[in-house]
Amino acid sequence: MAKVRLLAVLTMDGCPTDTTALSGQWLGSDKYGTGALKEDAICILNENTSLTHLSSWTENSDDSLTYLIEATEKTAGIINGMMRMRLVDEIILYLLPIIAGNGSRLFQGSLPESEWTCTESKRWKDNIIRITYGRKTPRQPVVVFKT
Repeated sequence: MAKVRLLAVLTMDGCPTDTTALSGQWLGSDKYGTGALKEDAICILNENTSLTHLSSWTENSDDSLTYLIEATEKTAGIINGMMRMRLVDEIILYLLPIIAGNGSRLFQGSLPESEWTCTESKRWKDNIIRITYGRKTPRQPVVVFKT
């Protein structure tokens, strides 16, 4: 089964960085490794991705393949749908030392409870932190009824 990764660059109050004007100052270069994450993905998902198709693609693909979705204000809705359907296998969270103070939060209410394990963490001198979380229990195939 292919892996689905969520790349989330968030402020300390949980807002995707595209909601703040300061985001470019922190992630203007690729010294944090976000480019490599995008290059490793077989497909970059967006807000128009069908969750039914994504479920089918991942279940019928080799486990060495990775799909990636980047958290933005536009993709927050589909990401929350992916979390409800338990399609995300790994969350790569970059935490910026900024409080946006307003803007939309990435994770919305009514998400199912899930447990994650920290598999890696790194801190840079400018106080950006990357934490990688893996799903504690492996994802199970989604049952889709055909009509």
